[in-house]
Amino acid sequence: MEPQVLPADPLLASAIVGRGDSYEVRQYIAELAKKQDWAALGRLAEAQQKSDPEDSDWGVIAGYAWLSRGEYPKANSAFARVIQRNPEDIGAWNLLGESQRRAGQPGQATRTLERASVIGRTSFATFFFLGEAYRDSSRLDRAIPAYREAARLEPEYAQSWFELGVAYVRIGQRAEVRAVLERLEKLAPALAKELKKRAEGGGK
Repeated sequence: MEPQVLPADPLLASAIVGRGDSYEVRQYIAELAKKQDWAALGRLAEAQQKSDPEDSDWGVIAGYAWLSRGEYPKANSAFARVIQRNPEDIGAWNLLGESQRRAGQPGQATRTLERASVIGRTSFATFFFLGEAYRDSSRLDRAIPAYREAARLEPEYAQSWFELGVAYVRIGQRAEVRAVLERLEKLAPALAKELKKRAEGGGK
């Protein structure tokens, strides 16, 4: 059975930006990611790891390729090895948490990302992924502050506002939904339209 190939996610891809040994290599990585050629990206990372097994960047890139193919156990192993060697690599923490969530382990993902949020207090991606994990764990009381912090750290990232608005819809906080809608109408009209539709439909 062929591995699943998932749509490219710009927020996930941001974790591999700037990784690589040279400008040319970084450009090649970006090109493969843009083409969503995850198999080629994985082969490149694995070849580089054979010559330098301790290079954390290539470990993250390999894990990202596995994650993008939906091969979560392999991705999780790759990210865990990087974190063991380099506990300050917030990109690896974020990718590990999101990989765990996508693998259907939101509880494990929340634990991973809670730890990441202590390390990377300024990473909006950490708080966004944490909000997603809380949401999947049916813990909207915790998802809302996480999304709010993601939006505070990066006000231009529309998806944080959207997910925050959806969470408010689900708990019936109409005033907060209206405030988020005002923000989204300026930032991402299509998401504002979708949020309004969900608000009118009771969150469905």
